[in-house]
Amino acid sequence: MTFTSGTSRRTLLTSVAAAAAGLPLIGDLAGNAPAAAAATTTEPASNAVLYSKAEYQEGVHWMRRFRTHPRPELSDNLRHATEPVRSTAVLAPHGGGIEAGTSELCLAIAGYVLLAEDEAGTVTPEQAVVPGVPQRDYWMFEGLASSSELHVTSTHCDDPAALAVCSRNLYAVSLHGFAPKPDSPESAVSDKQILIGGRDQRLMRNLAASFAAHGLTAGQADPARKVVVTVAGQDSALNGDDPANIVNRTATGAGAQLEISTALRRAMFGDFSGAPARRRTAGSGTEPAHFWNAFVGAVRQAVDRHERGLAA
Repeated sequence: MTFTSGTSRRTLLTSVAAAAAGLPLIGDLAGNAPAAAAATTTEPASNAVLYSKAEYQEGVHWMRRFRTHPRPELSDNLRHATEPVRSTAVLAPHGGGIEAGTSELCLAIAGYVLLAEDEAGTVTPEQAVVPGVPQRDYWMFEGLASSSELHVTSTHCDDPAALAVCSRNLYAVSLHGFAPKPDSPESAVSDKQILIGGRDQRLMRNLAASFAAHGLTAGQADPARKVVVTVAGQDSALNGDDPANIVNRTATGAGAQLEISTALRRAMFGDFSGAPARRRTAGSGTEPAHFWNAFVGAVRQAVDRHERGLAA
């Protein structure tokens, strides 16, 4: 999560993005993520600082997972069609037990099947791909133990693999979790919420339109399926527009950040109790299938449109 302020130009562009998507524009969300706010006093200054802490060890308290794909030379000299530029990274900077559900979403959006733990209790490498879906570069940091000291603010992310994955891609989407204020106007409509931020305005508009097309809107007749999708305002604590934010460290200097409420993430899984349970029950059951499939499908579609140069 990123705590920044933007410029007047950013305010204007964000307002345009919200208006184009028919979404509400909210301002200050400070305090909407109490866990993250509380963590600011204890969280490490960077990944490098965290990795150097003797009390937190890789493979015991935290782990990193990432994958990159060969980049063929970009060349398109056909008359009848232009191939999309497949160059979008998917990130989960606070996966595992830190912002639960974001690791699983990261892998799925990147085009990989969630595989359960084997009998030895180790995680099977994500080698199975989703048929018919492009596989994309991804990076995630996962907390194997739930602790505020494992949360590194996105603007302070200096993990070498994360920087490499982002810098070699034109675009990026990052997945985060947040807890909305229970007395906010948005929560009065639904506690299931998505907050769209970042610096890539076209990608943000594509995401907003795609969420609506996949039924993730407050216009649902069924109250249990209502989702409030909002474009972050300039003064929002979670607007994600800081150039130092890892999602904006791409070759184009811009990306899109998705903040997903706890209630919505929980609704995507049959069992939200832990990583093995989440991998096993992602999208299982009528309601989890609706929210999981709609969210994953919407982000994949938005990214595909963005890579083709299309705008919502």
